[in-house]
This record gives sequence, structure tokens and C-alpha cells, in this order.
Amino acid sequence: MSRANGKDYEPAAHASSDGDPAAIAAPRKYTQQKSWALRLAIAGLLVALAIGVWLGFRVRKAPNAPAITLPLTIRQITTWAGLDSNPAFSPDGESLAYSSDHTGNFEIYIRSIAADGRDIQLTTDGQQNFDPAWSPDGKRIAYYSMNRHGIFVISTLGGLAKQLTEFGSHPVWSPDGQWLAFQGISSPDLDGMPMGSSILWIVNSQGGEPRQLTQVTNPPGSHYAPSWSPDGKRVAFINYNTVSPQVWSIAVSGAELQSITKPGTGDKSWPIYAPDGNSIYFNRGETLWKTPVSPDSGAAVGEPIKVADLGSTVIRNATLSASGKWLAYSAYTSTDNLISVPMSPLTNEPAGSPSFLTNQPGTRHIAPAFSPDGSRIAFSTMRRGNTSNLWIADADGGNLNQVTTEGGRFPSWYPDGKQLAFLSVRQGRRRFRSIAASGGNEKVLFETDDIENSRMSPDASEVAFNFTKDGVINVATMPVTGGELKQLTYDRVLAGWPCWSPDGQFLALEIKRGDDTHIAIIPSQGGEPVQLTFARGQSWPHSWSPDGDKIVFAGARDGVWNLWWVSRSDKSVRQLTHNTKLNAYFRYPAWSPRASQIVSEYSESRGNIYLMELR
Repeated sequence: MSRANGKDYEPAAHASSDGDPAAIAAPRKYTQQKSWALRLAIAGLLVALAIGVWLGFRVRKAPNAPAITLPLTIRQITTWAGLDSNPAFSPDGESLAYSSDHTGNFEIYIRSIAADGRDIQLTTDGQQNFDPAWSPDGKRIAYYSMNRHGIFVISTLGGLAKQLTEFGSHPVWSPDGQWLAFQGISSPDLDGMPMGSSILWIVNSQGGEPRQLTQVTNPPGSHYAPSWSPDGKRVAFINYNTVSPQVWSIAVSGAELQSITKPGTGDKSWPIYAPDGNSIYFNRGETLWKTPVSPDSGAAVGEPIKVADLGSTVIRNATLSASGKWLAYSAYTSTDNLISVPMSPLTNEPAGSPSFLTNQPGTRHIAPAFSPDGSRIAFSTMRRGNTSNLWIADADGGNLNQVTTEGGRFPSWYPDGKQLAFLSVRQGRRRFRSIAASGGNEKVLFETDDIENSRMSPDASEVAFNFTKDGVINVATMPVTGGELKQLTYDRVLAGWPCWSPDGQFLALEIKRGDDTHIAIIPSQGGEPVQLTFARGQSWPHSWSPDGDKIVFAGARDGVWNLWWVSRSDKSVRQLTHNTKLNAYFRYPAWSPRASQIVSEYSESRGNIYLMELR
């Protein structure tokens, strides 16, 4: 049985010539018909072949073409119930180094890719070790220590690790093993972009003073995730300039900068040079792509080609074996929802256990904001393959409704509780808009390329936002109806993610010092920032207590994220949740005007290492 156009059909049965005079008397006519049919069939075949070649050329040239380099097999290497990440091939392609939380801390492990391979723990110091990279001679592994800070090198046989730098992360070896390239600022997440204006550095693998490779203003933005070309002459990396992360490459001399991918074609991550140097692999969203490049000039010489799309499986930290036959990656699954922490209005202390407000698999719930009366929550959602949009729910998670359909994020409420202001990026145009909370027609308030992470003031007169100049993020404000931008901070590293006090007199913000971020406050009309937190780790603010004294923030201490508050008046700090999982995080905590709850994004990730065989 054949299948055509989705319907079943049987081939017609051959008619018998027995007893049919016409069939017996017409052999010559049948032969002529057969000859013509054969000629037509051959002609049709030639046309079909020509069309096939033309279509194949079109498919190969199309930027959104289906996968051309399809995986032959996919094999799971690790089976740990927690999170295995950051795989790196040994030079012979027979083993992998990776980071895992087997012991409750992230350590570096080695495992053979053979079916009976076993985990061998390489680091044992409990200092949250990530980003392993195998030296070309197979004798050493470089890695990043989150708690000890900087780049370390350890023998593959174990022993004492040697510290090469006191800063940076994501080390990668030059092909001759003499140098390590790395990003200057580490990421607070397991595999995310760094906070602040990261640049690339190079250090001798035996130690010494690091040398700066890229300039923060060229290209403008944050540079991270380096990858050496096979000939050791260039380094590919990701640049993020508040619009979209894209792939670039640069000569090791610091010259000959080349843009490999283009804005407007999706966010990119994790570039890897192919072993022959003729293409660069990268992630675009959850799918794997490659762009042909010139080994001589480093420039892109063709359109991106999709390599693999595993559907709902997220490909992270992809890396190639030296032969180019195998691609190792960490396949992530994440549970991401809004979580509610009941609070006592009298003591500002937790009044019970946290509970989930949403249950939408495969969807991030970002930047919740309470309505002025505390009865509703606006937030934005991010779902794979879809634009981020605004949603509204009751404070208990009920009556979930979508507000925007063409994109929107970072919602702020108007004082009447009937409208929302939000940021949108559509067709490359960045605009601040308003919309009724019930949905409907939108109004453009102003348009600018400078705005990101926008927050409207309580009286709806101004908007505060991240403003990037010369690659450094600072805080600025602008009238809600548009007008002149007013820069409030002039930090040389990072000052951003502002949030308004309930009376509009102050802005809480995040400042970066070394690998750590802290909470600071500044008068909303400008002035010198006052630092409130000083603990090592990350501190990311998002809202204030109704009385205007406390700032709630997502804080990471020793790599573990929880919710905290800090007092503006006495700088006291209080931990509100008691998460112990390294593979979970909190983001964007919002304090209800009723003082009875804090709502935050909560995400927990699991993942294992897989191998994909490429054609």
C-alpha cells in the first residue's frame, strides 16, 4: 500500500486481455503508446531532477532552512537527577569533562563516553566549579571557581589546582596550549550572560599578567563565551549590546573585528569553531546553527544553516570533538513559575511556606508587578518560539488573562489600576507603550533605542531604565510622554535595574563590584548612590515594602539563590526563603501594596550530558 496526500489508495488491478478482441488486435498501437510514455517519463524525470537541484540550492541558501546536518544518533552520557553541564571533550574525543552538583556543590568530573564509563571526580573543594576546558595535550583542565573567583588549572590526574587569574570565567585553550582566552566578568547563572561590561582577556597557561583582547566600545556591549579558531589566529565570541546577543570574531592581536551574525535574526549563544575552521556553530534560541566563515579573514561567507532542532529539548553548552564527528551538550529541562511568599504586614517577616501561583510548562514568568490596590499581578511571559507578552492574574493566581498579543515586557501600573505601561521591541523598533489592563488598543508613549528594563514611577510621570553608553550600563529617566533623557548614575562598571520607592523619591538599583553585585539607592532626581549590601554574591532588586523602608531582592550567597530584604534606614538584611538547591533561582520579587505577600519568578533546572553524532 502506498500513501499519497495523506490518503490511502491501492494501485489499480491490471485488466485481463483474455476474450478482448481490441486488446489482441492492437499490439503496434500499445508499443507506440509505451514508447511515448517512456519518453515522457524520462523527460519528466529530468525536469524533476532539475527542480530538485534548484530547490536544494534554494534550501541551502535560505536562512531559515530546515536542518541540513542532521544527527545520526543521540546518546545519553550521564543520568544524574540533578544538573550536569558545561561538557568539554578530551583531545582524543574519548572522554568528557563537565560540571555537576553530585555532592551538593558543583565540581568538575571526567567520564569516558564509552557505554560503561564512570564518573571520576576531579575537584573536591566545594567552591562551585564550572566551565571545564581540556588542554590540547590532555594533561590539564582549566575551570572557573565561582566562590574562589578566577581561572584555575588542575592536572587530569587530580591534585592541587593552580590559580591563574583572580577574575574571569569560561576559559578556553589556544590550539598550541600556550594561552587561555576567557571572559572578564563571570555569569551569576550557570550558563547565562555576564552582568556588566565584560571583555575578553588572554593569559599564559603557565601564569602571568592577563592581556586585554577586546575593547568594551568595539563592538559596544558585553563580550563573553570565547572560542579559538583551529589555527589559533582568531577568537569567536558573543557580544550583547542590550538589543540582541550576536556572534563576532577577532584576531588575537585585537584587530580585524568581524561580525558573524546579524541582529534581527534571534539571540545567539555559545559559539564554537568547527575543527576545519570553515564555520562557526552557535545556539539560536534552543536550536543549533552554523555560519560558514573564511579561515583567512574570519568573515562570514554564507547564510546560517540549521544543524539540529530537538523540539522541546534545550541544547546548552554545545561543544565539538576534534574530529567534528561528535557534538556534546547539556540538555536542560526547567520548571519555571511565579511563587508567592506570605508575609506579615506587621513584622515584614515570612508568615508561611511559599506556594506556586502559575503552572505553565515551558514558560518563563518575568517581572511581576502588583496593581496599586494589590488585588492583581501583571507580568510578562516568555515561551519557546513565541514573543514575550503581558498577562494579568489575581493576586492568588486566579483569572489568568493575556493582555498583549504582539509583544510586551516589564509592565508597570498606572495609579488608577486600569492601564499598564510596558516596553516593546517589534520589527527592531523599541517603544514604550500603554494599554488598558483588560487589553485592547495600544498607545505609543515614546520611541528610543536607549531604553531597557523600564519601570514607570508611581505617579506615572517618569520612567526609569537601564541606559548603556560606551558599553557600560547606568540608570537614566525620561518623561513618560517622551522628552529629554536624564542620566542619573555614572558608574564605570554597572549601575542598573532601577525600581521606584512607593513615594517616588528614591530608586533602588544594582551596582557591580568585582564579581559581586550589591543593592544601592539614589534620589530619583539624581545624586550619589548609597550602597546598602556588602555580602559576597549577587543582589538583584525589584521592589520595595509598602512603608518605603525595605527593598526586596533576589540574592545568591555561595551560589544559592533566595529572596532577601535590606532596610534603607539601618542596612539590616533578612533572608526570606530557604532554598538550598544550586540549580534553582529566584528573580524579580514584587512586594504587594497590602504587605501580605511577595511574588517572584522561581525556576529549577535539571540536565544531563548527551552526545550527538553529526553527518
